[in-house]
Amino acid sequence: MQKGIAFLLLILLLSACSSTANQGNPTAGDGTAAPSPSSTSPAEPSPSGDSGTNQPTAPIPAATPEEAAAAILLALKQSDMTTLNAYIHPDKGLLFSPYAHIDTNSAKVFQADGLPPFTDSTVYNWGAYDGSGEPISLTFKQYYEKFVYDKDFLASESVGADEIKGEGNTLVNIKEVFPGSVVMDYYFSGFDEQYAGMDWESLILVLEELNGAWYLSAIVHSQWTI
Repeated sequence: MQKGIAFLLLILLLSACSSTANQGNPTAGDGTAAPSPSSTSPAEPSPSGDSGTNQPTAPIPAATPEEAAAAILLALKQSDMTTLNAYIHPDKGLLFSPYAHIDTNSAKVFQADGLPPFTDSTVYNWGAYDGSGEPISLTFKQYYEKFVYDKDFLASESVGADEIKGEGNTLVNIKEVFPGSVVMDYYFSGFDEQYAGMDWESLILVLEELNGAWYLSAIVHSQWTI
């Protein structure tokens, strides 16, 4: 009798243990053990903070005047006003002179990020034409096409690194107006043989250093003058 009771108690104990084990490890419908919750939870995002998108970056300041001039000249050829604006001197702005003698009373100056668009219909006074003395009254686009990038200066015949290449009757006063500046003179000696070199042209970039970077302070157009 006692053996029978002990045997019955053993069966009940084994049954209770089996039930408890099944509750801690439920089975899938096919009788296999279901995966634990930790194995199905999504992975945590990477702590790097990289979203995978490309963020816009500011223009890298030019460390040398040659580096700045190369970027600026390419921007002028491509009419890239965004890049040109980025290189305008933050304090002095950008001066435009139609001739190598800068008339500080009439030369037009635009501040950084202040260049007019080519669609601007405003007529500005840029100084006076050599010889006639008539006012140079042009829109920004008209002036750009006549006194800035009227030739392919990126393919100029020679380049004067801090040297004025073109010689004429005009007194070049760039270094007086911008003391301590560096000039890059993109020069063509002439285009038509019948003029014997009197049709030479230059585009002169006037560069100044500020806080370790080089900026554009003036764009000067130079040619033979009376």
